[in-house]
Amino acid sequence: MPLRGRGTSLAGLLSVIVALTAGLAAQEIQTDTIAPGSYKSFSPFPILMYDSDIGFGYGAKVKFVDYFGKKESFDLTLFNSTKGERWYVFAFSIPDLEIRQGKRYGLSFDFKAEYDKFLNYSFYGFGAAAPEDDRTVFPYETIGVPLTFGRGISPHLVFEVAYAFRWLRYEAPLEGGAYVDEIAGLAARGREFFPYLSLILRYDTSDSQIHPTRGFRAILQNDLAAGLVGSGDTSFDRVTVDLRMYRRIFGPKDVLAVRALAQYVDGSDIPMFDHASLGGGGVMTALRGYPLNRFLDKGKFLVNAEYRFPVVWRLGGNVFCDTGSVWPSLGAIDLGALAFDAGVGLRFYMPDFVARVDVAWSQEGMGLYFNFGHIF
Repeated sequence: MPLRGRGTSLAGLLSVIVALTAGLAAQEIQTDTIAPGSYKSFSPFPILMYDSDIGFGYGAKVKFVDYFGKKESFDLTLFNSTKGERWYVFAFSIPDLEIRQGKRYGLSFDFKAEYDKFLNYSFYGFGAAAPEDDRTVFPYETIGVPLTFGRGISPHLVFEVAYAFRWLRYEAPLEGGAYVDEIAGLAARGREFFPYLSLILRYDTSDSQIHPTRGFRAILQNDLAAGLVGSGDTSFDRVTVDLRMYRRIFGPKDVLAVRALAQYVDGSDIPMFDHASLGGGGVMTALRGYPLNRFLDKGKFLVNAEYRFPVVWRLGGNVFCDTGSVWPSLGAIDLGALAFDAGVGLRFYMPDFVARVDVAWSQEGMGLYFNFGHIF
């Protein structure tokens, strides 16, 4: 697997950063508001599922928390599917995201190494009216290694700086469509390096990162790719505003969750899937009922609403609706081009993460999605 070739160097880099971060964070934690004591836990989860975009999938996810007594967490996901997704993720956080939630802390560090390859990826063109018939299918590969440093300025206000090492590769089209020549041209360039720098300001009064039941989140993020940060000829500036609200309505476990997100990308050379995207069951693109990356353009807005409720033991349910659109400029927003879907889902609550399954219906058909964590 491609990540193996980098394993030794990444492990060395990680060990150095972890040692430095653990020392600085420990000093802050001892005198600040993260409570002492053990947070040790172990959460394994087998994967056997079906997803509209990737077919039947199998694999496993496991998370270790505080096994070294530093409030750290290790998270590993290994996944394959019949439609050709290969997804392997290793993540490390110190302090763990849930441990630091609602706390003031001196320094946090998050590391992720992710390999994701789709043998059947799709591009439909740009704009809210991109026809389904223009769909062009091709293999698409991403390798990402983001490093994120953060500081809890107050229990609710966090500032983060991230640098994402990233490699992208397009391969020759498998199915004809309107963009065969364009994809073939991208494929001829081979694997390319497209890193970017992110600045994130987060205001969060919610009670949990895993399963929020009350509170408010406001996230402002700016992603910058330019020669200044090592991106070569690629140049874009992407601004995202993400607002989320959680409210208990019938009991302590019945939650109404609402999210509004707006994004705009500007630049002279924007990689295809770094444009504003809607479609599928991803966190930033959740327009369930439509295929992954169904709509692409320079700007988008998205509204999601979910009612989450307990069923039995660790099993919960939800009903939801999503709506949104993409647009080429701020002056060309067309509310008449809204896409809409509605659906139902199940949630299985582990101590350290949530597994989710959603089924949604839209005017273009049905989508079935499996992943980890709430959409928002």
